[in-house]
Amino acid sequence: MASYPPVAPFPQLTHFERRALDVLAGLFGAEADEFRRQIAASRVTDRVDTVVGFYTRIEVDRAASGPLPITHKSAHFDVPGTRYGMSVTLWDDDGYLSTIEGVTYGEDSMGGQELTDLDFTSFQLPEVR
Repeated sequence: MASYPPVAPFPQLTHFERRALDVLAGLFGAEADEFRRQIAASRVTDRVDTVVGFYTRIEVDRAASGPLPITHKSAHFDVPGTRYGMSVTLWDDDGYLSTIEGVTYGEDSMGGQELTDLDFTSFQLPEVR
């Protein structure tokens, strides 16, 4: 990622990121509110546009929320301008949100869209077993 320049806005999440995180909160079941507390207590430290997706690194105020099992929670989002949509996956650092990874599928790209303009029309959460 070091070869890609950081992309604003800082320290806010983009519209797409906020909406996607709200959707992904559903994967936390009874702990969804705790995940939302992490989101509310977070700030963006770095964001990279990879042309086929993005990485947004997050710092969470650990005094404002508790740790959760976050890594590998993901969902599919139908994103206008992409052929197959985008997967968004969460990564953590000791139970606190650390990275939001968005990636298109196959050889698809984001169609030249700026990260601040991304949105989605629908989503699919994985089946919880």
